[in-house]
Amino acid sequence: MILVIAEKPVLGKAIADALPGTAAMKNGCIYKDDYIVTWVFGHMLSLKEPEDYDIGYKSWNINSLPIFFKDWQVKIGKDGNLNKGQISKSQRVNQIGNLLKQADEVIHAGDPDDEGQLLIDELLRWFNYKGIVKRLDTANTTLVAMKKALSHMTDNKPHEPYGWSAYARSVADLMVGINMSRLFSCKNQTLLTIGRVQTPTLGLVVNRDLAIEGHHKQKYYTIGCDINFNNDTVQADFIPAKTDSNLVDGHILNKEYAEQICNRLKGQVLKNINITKKIVYEAPPLPFNLVKLQTYCSGKFGYSPQQVLDITQSLRENHKAITYNRSDCQYLSEEHYKEAPVTMKAVIMNIRYKPKSLDMNLKSKCFDSSKISAHFAIIPTNQKVNLDKLSEAEKNVYLAICKYYIAQFMPKAKKEQTNLSIELGNGEAIKAVSTVIIEQGYRSIFNEAEKDKASNLSKIPEGIYSGKITDTDIAEKETKPPSRYTKASLNEDMTCISKYVKDPKIKQLLLSKDEGKEGERGSIGTSATRSGIIESLVKRGFLREDGKKVISTALGRELYRILPDEIKKADMTAEWWAIQEEIQNGTANYNKLIDSVYDTIKHIVANVDNYPVVNSSIIAIKKKGGAVIGKCPRCGGDIVETKTGFCCSNWKEPTNCKFNIWKKSKSPLFAKTTFTAATVKKLLNGQSVKMKKLVSKAGKEFEAEVKMKDDPSSQYGPSFDLIFNKK
Repeated sequence: MILVIAEKPVLGKAIADALPGTAAMKNGCIYKDDYIVTWVFGHMLSLKEPEDYDIGYKSWNINSLPIFFKDWQVKIGKDGNLNKGQISKSQRVNQIGNLLKQADEVIHAGDPDDEGQLLIDELLRWFNYKGIVKRLDTANTTLVAMKKALSHMTDNKPHEPYGWSAYARSVADLMVGINMSRLFSCKNQTLLTIGRVQTPTLGLVVNRDLAIEGHHKQKYYTIGCDINFNNDTVQADFIPAKTDSNLVDGHILNKEYAEQICNRLKGQVLKNINITKKIVYEAPPLPFNLVKLQTYCSGKFGYSPQQVLDITQSLRENHKAITYNRSDCQYLSEEHYKEAPVTMKAVIMNIRYKPKSLDMNLKSKCFDSSKISAHFAIIPTNQKVNLDKLSEAEKNVYLAICKYYIAQFMPKAKKEQTNLSIELGNGEAIKAVSTVIIEQGYRSIFNEAEKDKASNLSKIPEGIYSGKITDTDIAEKETKPPSRYTKASLNEDMTCISKYVKDPKIKQLLLSKDEGKEGERGSIGTSATRSGIIESLVKRGFLREDGKKVISTALGRELYRILPDEIKKADMTAEWWAIQEEIQNGTANYNKLIDSVYDTIKHIVANVDNYPVVNSSIIAIKKKGGAVIGKCPRCGGDIVETKTGFCCSNWKEPTNCKFNIWKKSKSPLFAKTTFTAATVKKLLNGQSVKMKKLVSKAGKEFEAEVKMKDDPSSQYGPSFDLIFNKK
C-alpha cells in the first residue's frame, strides 16, 4: 500500500483526482487501487510549552530564566473550534499512525517550502517510520500539473535538511519568545511580547514615526521657464549647477537668489535648444507574488494584507482558481510557457474577455526557469471558474491575477519620448521631457489613465533650434517627511528590511538569504506570516490604526526603546540564516542554531539589571485596559480610552499632560450626552461632530456641530465650539 500524506484536505483531494483507479471514501481517507490518500490540517504537532515539562514554569518568574531543554519535544497540537463531525488532530494523528504500519511507501505531499517539509517529516519521525518516502511537488494543484508531478517524484532524503532547518528555527523562535517575553514582562510588571520578526517589524514603524515627528519642514524654490521657439511655447525646468555654493542639499533655499536667477534668465536668447526623440518600449509588469498582490489590492480595493491572504487561500483551496498563493516569486518556468495555451483558453472563458492584441507567440521576461526556486508566480489555473460563485472580493483579486497573467502575452507599450536640453554654461541647464503613447500594447487590459506627462513639446521635430526665454516663474515647495506606514507598505518593507541595516556584514547576510528570490531582498518573515505579524502588533497594542495608516503607540515605542539590540534588530534573522543555510546544506546539525540562540539568551538574562524599564505612566494606562484612539494635541502622546474617559498617556511625570475628555462630561452643556471613542477620534483629527441632546442654559435640548478648541497651556481638558447650520 502507498500512503499519501497531504498538508491539507483540498491538496489531498487534488492528488487523489490525479491518481489512477476508482475512488472510494472511507474513514476520512480516499482509497484508490493501491493508494490511500489522507491529509492533515497544517501542523498536527507543536513544540511543548515549558509547563508541559514542569508545571512550575506556568508561573512567570525571572529567577527561573533562562528556560532551556536539551531535548525540545513535540506534542499533538490543540484543536480550534471543530465543526460537527470534524475529526480532531489527535484522531487524525492516530489514524495516520495506523496507516503507516500498513504502508510500503509514503508520498510526502507537504507544501513546497521548509515548513511544508517539516510538517510531514515530523509526523514520520513521531511514528518512527522507516520505509520508503517519496517527495511530491505540490506547487501546482491542477489535474494536469499533479499528474506530471506524480510521475516525477524524488526521494525525500535530500529534502529533509530543509525540514530540520525549519525545526531549528521554530525551537529558536520559541526560546526567544518564552524567555524574552517573560524576562521583560516580569521586569516591567506588565505583559510584553517579543519575537524575532515581530520586534524588528515594530522597529520599522517606530523609527518611521520618529523620523516623521522629528522632521523640520524646509522651504525651497524651483524655477520654471517658458521658452518660445518653432512658433510654439514650451515649459521647462531650470537645473542649477551641482557646484553652486548657494544650494543646500541640491535645493535653492533663498527666494531672493531664485529671483536673481529669474531676472538673469528672462529675455535670454538661446541658440542651442536641442530636441531629441527616442522610442521607448515598456514591458508588462511581472505576474504577482503574494506581497505584490497585497500591495496592489491595498491601493486598488483597500484590502489589508491579511484579507488578501485569506482571499487567495479561498481562491486556491475552495475554487482551484489560482496556483500556490503564498509565493515569494514573480517568475514562471519554461514548462509554464508550454502549458500557457491551455491555461489561457480557460482564463478567457472564465473572465469572458479576450484582448485584441493577445498573442500566444509572445514570451515575456517572466518565463525564466533560472529564477524559480521553491515557488513560482501566482497565476490562474486551467480550471473552469464561475465568477458568479465568487464573492466580490474574490472576483476582484481573481481578475487582477488573470489580467497580470494575460499581460505576459501582449505587446510592450510603445512610447515616444521627446527631450529638450539647453546647456547654459557653468553647469547650469534647462530641461524638459514629454512622453506620448504610440501603441497601448499590454496597457489596454488595465484601462488605466496615462501617467506619463505629455506636452506640446512632443509635437516639435528633432533638431537644434534658436529661441528665447519669454517668462520665468518661481514655485515654493517644502521638504516632506517620509510617509506613514500602511499595513501594505509595512508588509512590503518587511521584504527588504536590509535597506535599513547599517552593518555591512548583517546587510549582506540578509541579502544572501534571499539570493535568487525575486521580490525579496533581505527580508524578515515569510509571505505566509507577515500579515499575521502586523495584525498581532495591532492586537497587542504596540501599533494602532488611523484610517489606512499604522502608527506606533506609546507602549510600542517604549518596548522598542528598552530592548537590547540583539533582539530588536533584523540582525537576529541574518545570523540565524547563516546557520540555517549550513543545516540545509547538511554541513551543520540543527543544534548549532539552538545552542547559538541559547548563548544570546543567557547573556541577556544575566544583564537584565542593565536594561531600562518602560515609563510607569504608560504601564498605568495599559493596566487601565485603554485602547489608543489618537494623538494628544498638546504633547503628541497617545490618547487612550479608559473606563471614565479619554486621557493622554503622558499624564504622569515628567510631562504631566492634563489633556482629558470625560465620557460623561461635568459641563451642563453635555449633561445628557456621552462622548464615545468614535466621537473623540474625529475631534482629535480636527473634524466637527454632530451631537444631539445638548443642553442650553435655559435647560432646553438642541443639536449642533461640535468642534474641539484646545489651549496647549491649559491645566484642564479642551473647550468646544458650537457650529449651527444656517437654514
